[in-house]
Amino acid sequence: MVVPSDYLSSLTSGAILGFVSWFPVGPGGRAVTSLLEALAPGYSSYVVPAYLGIVFSLIFHLRDWIARAVQGVLTGRSGSEVRYFLYASAFTVLVGYPIIRGLETVLNPGSSDLLNAAVGAVLVITGVFGGRVMSLLAGVEDRLREDPDEPTFLDSLISGLLQGLSFVGDVSRSGLVLLGLSGTGIDVERALELSFLIAPTYLVMKLVSLGRWEPGLGVTLLFAAFLSSFAVSLLTIRLLLRGARALGRGFLVPYGSVAIVFYLMGVMM
Repeated sequence: MVVPSDYLSSLTSGAILGFVSWFPVGPGGRAVTSLLEALAPGYSSYVVPAYLGIVFSLIFHLRDWIARAVQGVLTGRSGSEVRYFLYASAFTVLVGYPIIRGLETVLNPGSSDLLNAAVGAVLVITGVFGGRVMSLLAGVEDRLREDPDEPTFLDSLISGLLQGLSFVGDVSRSGLVLLGLSGTGIDVERALELSFLIAPTYLVMKLVSLGRWEPGLGVTLLFAAFLSSFAVSLLTIRLLLRGARALGRGFLVPYGSVAIVFYLMGVMM
């Protein structure tokens, strides 16, 4: 029998996963799992619909870009963003698939949180000093990039490799990819947009890596997790882009600090 508390657990699970998935925090890390266990007992039953909600929120956010990309491919005028998506997705699969098959559990949740905190600290340093931390890469990018917002093959390579590596343990995809792109000198808001652009490949692979899933709950409970994840994920995406637009490179300071805060939470829990 379904009781109101079941819906609360479903909605809370979806909302938390929809939120943390876009920050430099591992959804399966010690801090997040402890938070889920405290606020949403039985959250593991809602992981798949929550991830589906995240996927659909991203598709909804990218709907205009998807329409333009399909039109460009059909007319033979695919642009640099389409090439970026294809190359980065290919590198993600090439790096991520072997990891999923054999190295996915090499890091425990505590180690994943620590690594995410380290990524967060580098993001903070990058934001504070405002320069190009990876100056050599930035110099190469300046020579390759005809337009400041144009993604290059090097951007694809960096994004795809880092996104694939994020399957090790529960390392944050969002943190790694944004760190890699912002290190090349590209605008932070643009780096965030490009990070969202290739996220569907990661999310689909993540869903596949979860293995066989047999829902043991009612459709309404699963849909509640999907809906809350969709809504919170979409809102988070838009707020992050707005924050990056307003703060510029300084956006990396609060963004990276989230990983450090969650690591400290995990240590104390």
